[in-house]
Amino acid sequence: MQRRLDFLLESFRNLRNTGSVARSSRFLCRHIVEKIAPEEAKVVLELGPGDGAITQYILERVHPNAQVLVFEINDIFIEKLRNTFNDPRLTLIHDSAERIGEHLRDRHIESVDYIVSGIPFVMLPESLATHITEECRRWLRPGGWFIQFHYSPLLVQFYRRIFGNADLDFIPLNIPPAFVVACQKQEQPTPDAEK
Repeated sequence: MQRRLDFLLESFRNLRNTGSVARSSRFLCRHIVEKIAPEEAKVVLELGPGDGAITQYILERVHPNAQVLVFEINDIFIEKLRNTFNDPRLTLIHDSAERIGEHLRDRHIESVDYIVSGIPFVMLPESLATHITEECRRWLRPGGWFIQFHYSPLLVQFYRRIFGNADLDFIPLNIPPAFVVACQKQEQPTPDAEK
């Protein structure tokens, strides 16, 4: 109960960054992580985790040798994450998702398998939302998945434009009800395949 109240207070203080007034429900968290195949999830990014509701489910889903890198810009939430999780697979990065590439290069990571995002793109300038989403696509391995949750289906075409595909699911048991968009990075055709 205290975590819900803390999340609510921080959300009201900083709604533009949090994009929500309630923690993600277990129904939303489970739906998101069910899209992750544990045997394929060697490197997982989570963008905008808030106080870690989905983070916990990701850690329960992936294998002991997986890496989970979490990007959070909110000072209060990054401190809560540090105090909540003690898992060697988890790396907390107190920085914007704009700089995904810098942090992956620093860690000699060439690509990632899954990206789970709670960033409220609808509240960001379109240029910034496009930049972050294109960076996500760039760093995903072919066949990797970008999984985003929203409280409106308005941006589905935005994701289809960048990824070429987007599946949409509705999760009514959440406050507010949520939409989950899942986009797969398509394999690039080889030069021979184009002939």
